[in-house]
Amino acid sequence: MSGDAKDDDIRFEPDRFMETCLKIYGKWKEGEASDSWGTSCDALVVVSGTTDEDVIRFPKSSAIQVALFAIELSDTLIAFCEDTIVILAASKKAKLAQDLADSIDSKFRYKIEVLTRNKADKDAANYAKVIEFLKSSKTGAKVGMLAKEKNDGAFVAGWDSALKESALATGDISSGISDALAVKNEEQLKAIRDGSLIAVQAIKKHVIEEILNLIDDKKEASMLTLMEDVEEKIFKMVKENKLQESDMEVITQPLLQSGGQYDLKYTAQTADTNVHLPEKDAPAVHIISISLRHKFCCCTVARTLFFNARKDQSDNYKLLLDVFEECISILKPGVRLSKVYEKAVSTFKARKPDLLNHLIKELGWGMGYELRDKRFVLDEKNRHQAEKGMIFCLRLGLENLKLAVKETKSQKYSILIQDTVIIGEDGAEIVTANLQKKFSKCSWNVSDEPVEEVKKKPEKKLDINTADILAKLGDSKTRKVSESEEAETRKLFEQRNAILAQEGIKKQKQLIGLGDGEAAGSSTVLQTSGYSSPEDFPLKTSGTNIHVDEDRKTILVPINGVPVPFHISVVKNVAKQEQGGFSVIRINFVTPGLGITLNTSVGKGLMYLRELSYRSQDSTNFSIIHKQISDMKKHYSQNETLLRAQAEIVPQEPLRLNPNRGPQLQNVRIYPSPQARAKKTEGNLEAHVNGFRFSVKKAASSDLRQLDFLYRNVQHAFFQPSNKSSTIILLHFRLINPIMVGKTSTKDLQFYVEYMDEGENLLENRKRNTWDRDEVEDESRHKQMINELDSQFKKFADKVSDILPPANSAEPDGDKIWDWDIPYQELEFQGNPKNAMVELYPTTSCIVHLATKPVFIIDLDRVDVAYYERIQSGNRNFDLVFVLKDFLLPDAKIQEGAAWSRIHSIDIKYYDQVREVLQKSKLPQFEGAAALKWNDVLKQYRKNFEDITADGGWQCILGLGSDDEGEEEEEEEDDESFTADEDGSDDDSSEVDSDDSDLSEYSEDGSEDGSDEDLSSEGMDSDEAERWAEEEDKRKPDKFGDKFGDKKRDKRDRSPDSDDDRPRKKGSAPPPKKSSSSSFKGGSSSSFKGGSSSKPGLGGSGKHSSSGKKGLGRR
Repeated sequence: MSGDAKDDDIRFEPDRFMETCLKIYGKWKEGEASDSWGTSCDALVVVSGTTDEDVIRFPKSSAIQVALFAIELSDTLIAFCEDTIVILAASKKAKLAQDLADSIDSKFRYKIEVLTRNKADKDAANYAKVIEFLKSSKTGAKVGMLAKEKNDGAFVAGWDSALKESALATGDISSGISDALAVKNEEQLKAIRDGSLIAVQAIKKHVIEEILNLIDDKKEASMLTLMEDVEEKIFKMVKENKLQESDMEVITQPLLQSGGQYDLKYTAQTADTNVHLPEKDAPAVHIISISLRHKFCCCTVARTLFFNARKDQSDNYKLLLDVFEECISILKPGVRLSKVYEKAVSTFKARKPDLLNHLIKELGWGMGYELRDKRFVLDEKNRHQAEKGMIFCLRLGLENLKLAVKETKSQKYSILIQDTVIIGEDGAEIVTANLQKKFSKCSWNVSDEPVEEVKKKPEKKLDINTADILAKLGDSKTRKVSESEEAETRKLFEQRNAILAQEGIKKQKQLIGLGDGEAAGSSTVLQTSGYSSPEDFPLKTSGTNIHVDEDRKTILVPINGVPVPFHISVVKNVAKQEQGGFSVIRINFVTPGLGITLNTSVGKGLMYLRELSYRSQDSTNFSIIHKQISDMKKHYSQNETLLRAQAEIVPQEPLRLNPNRGPQLQNVRIYPSPQARAKKTEGNLEAHVNGFRFSVKKAASSDLRQLDFLYRNVQHAFFQPSNKSSTIILLHFRLINPIMVGKTSTKDLQFYVEYMDEGENLLENRKRNTWDRDEVEDESRHKQMINELDSQFKKFADKVSDILPPANSAEPDGDKIWDWDIPYQELEFQGNPKNAMVELYPTTSCIVHLATKPVFIIDLDRVDVAYYERIQSGNRNFDLVFVLKDFLLPDAKIQEGAAWSRIHSIDIKYYDQVREVLQKSKLPQFEGAAALKWNDVLKQYRKNFEDITADGGWQCILGLGSDDEGEEEEEEEDDESFTADEDGSDDDSSEVDSDDSDLSEYSEDGSEDGSDEDLSSEGMDSDEAERWAEEEDKRKPDKFGDKFGDKKRDKRDRSPDSDDDRPRKKGSAPPPKKSSSSSFKGGSSSSFKGGSSSKPGLGGSGKHSSSGKKGLGRR
């Protein structure tokens, strides 16, 4: 946007013009008598000449024009007099200037005079008028000029001649102009951040990746050609990031230096020689630099890449990086710029003084409209101070370093670290920090030698045959047991459970000691305004209009004639509707109780505004405002979500590529998809030295072409071969730290192939002709294909196991960092962990469902206790709850999915199988008839931790307790209120109850949607109940009810050796009569009891509510 302003849509913004003028006049007034402003000048003149579109220059005259008008103007003169601003320009530019003058606020104290150029007299009359204005300003004796600036063209020559004839004295104001323009506003800072983002992405995606590809492929390429390609790709990236291509300029061609030829001057050029590729373990150093100008605001970044680095090189780089960090730490408002240089020199003297001779003389400079402002150079002589809002290029380099190696290209090297820095209120912000500087992120080891084969251990190979799995897990279903053996087994189970519960208490105490204080991040502090004071309000703001400030993410609304700002983060939504002849816009705000916990500690007695409504007859204006606020809210929410996801990302070391091409799995799909709209993405998964790389075949953009993740970031690795319950073969990785896949932060990565689509799966159910040869051959080919895919996945997994690093680096032949985990198909059971019934499989350390999305993984090592809900006679299914150990951490969120998980509607036939699996995982297990409100349970456990653990922990809350005998009478009385249909149809009732628990949402007070009273209209007396139980036992001798269905009937005669000693909730029984006198809301007399009733907040309900403790209740 330079030249003659040919675009008819261009207009000069009054606010911008006035803001810049006030800065110039303010700084001029402060330093009027100083050399910076030409020593007592009476007026200032800035003149520009003819510009060359193909040459990027940084004259201060253009900087002033951009600051005033957001555009460069050729052949234009601007004079700043005492009370008047004179603008002399060609007709189109003069018209724009006149429109500006007409729209200037009347409160602006300086008058604007616009003169239109006249080619007839070569502007002689115009020059004379300007001279008159200059002589009438103050004493009219001296004019400030940009004395060192040379401009071309007849316009500038004519002005210089007129100025000489006027006999006015001149002074140089270059330094003063630099001071006036040094501090940038928010709009300019945003432009620099956006430009820096493009520069960082260009180096990451198009320079570093291309160099790595060249090394991988051992392919020669010209550095100059490579940088020319990068320059073209920069403008494509601008479009991809939804920026204007016309706003972006590549200041100098991207710089790449390697092969022993290095020039650390900022004006250096890329040589037309080939990229230096490391060979035979020889070191190679590459220096990359990119400088851009976005909306006339400059930014720059540079990095040094090392390949096969020697110790001297790594030590020198790490020292330079330490010095860089120290310089950043002292670069604050009020600090003298020479302090930065002094800090660097003192650090080198203290740690490695011989490197001082190699340190470059300037450690950076001020930036903004100019790439390099000499006024703010970071050297040992500069006495100026840094100010908030200034932009600096911090640039540390060591040049002409030498290395004792044979290869000529590696004997000489330089190091450069360069970032764009914004001075904030509390310190420096590195806007190019996303381009990593740590040595581990900038170095690679490349070798031509083949990787040594790891000795294979046949016993470590994956065995997908699960014939011996049941035996390994201690399964008891493969043999018949007598009643006495079963009773003994149960007794041992309970004893073991009690021991595990006590061991769990010790672990809980160790865990809860890890953190102190209140939960971090448990509340949210919302930014209420985008301004620090009313002086920051836009000049357009009035007390009668709604103004949307997109730059500050703030809306200003009139309240009693006063504009009041609200940051978009406090806006919940905005609505517009028509009422009669008016349009009404309603702005709803975030307030406590709307699903977010607000931090009110910042002030007591706070009041919250819930909504504001305005009405107007101007429907069009309200529609625009409604759209602006809605769009701003949408974009803000998206950015916040992305920032939160990126904040979770832990930097990982670079992937070390295997030069011999490691194990590869071809033509697999990835979940989650890195591409937009969850588009299925296919590619190749390859194992390298320290991690995996997934290469996308048809990526929508270059940044989605590859995905790397490391072996040491894998927590669990699953290999699920084909089975009858799914149509895919998969590898699934649960990661320790999340990584970004596209724009999604995830801890789960899955690579799979579909060997049968849904249409083919439906055809499997059609009737087949056994003797049809074609069908027989098709089926045979299909089975062969599946076997081949299974074999490919298994071979890949085996090869990965061979190259995995050891868990202990001191024991190379010891256990690997992780082993593949295979879901045990023989132990499959059905359940509903999310929103659908799915197949669940135990593994050696988890319970998983991986075939459909979302996946479900319960890491049993992270589980504190397992609790079986709805365990009572007649129920056809039960729920299983896992409480995670982390619920005791101070920053833990007490909610489902974070502190606990529930698997709904597991068929009762799987009870013994599931219990045996969990028993081998050394988990305490308890059961009860009710479904508990686990959020309340865990909160009370945390609150009363000391008291509860002193009385047995989970054994106290979920176990039988110590007061059985004293409660037997109450339970006998409860027996009389049990109900069921006389025809034994309680199974159906239980099934209905089960379905409700699966599909119904529970209300906030924890009560169920339906009560137990609905299940029967008539009750039974105790004799009828016993007869009903006996009939049920005879009808289903092998079912779960055979063990526990007659529990209440035999309660009075139960012996200590009975098989009915399973830890469980008391009161498990059929539903009560409608006429029951139980005080528990919902009609059920069963209650949550915590053994000893001395725990605060853990008392029962119903008949036991007389103890006065608050119960935890049920769902």
